[in-house]
Amino acid sequence: MGLLRLILLGFIIALGVWVWRRFNRRPSNTVQQPAAKTMVRCAHCHVHVANDRAVQQGQIWYCCKQHLAQGPKARD
Repeated sequence: MGLLRLILLGFIIALGVWVWRRFNRRPSNTVQQPAAKTMVRCAHCHVHVANDRAVQQGQIWYCCKQHLAQGPKARD
């Protein structure tokens, strides 16, 4: 009879700990990731830059105004 009470007491304690942990969780810090930016390739040096930082001439993209002035370069 003593062993049965000990097992029952252990079960009640384990259940209490489980319930306490379940309801006392810290809220998870869900940090929203910034939206992915569209990357474009410079027609002169072939470096990829973000769309909002690139310079566009028609359908051709450049990473800076200097490369825009130099024009597109053949890829090696």
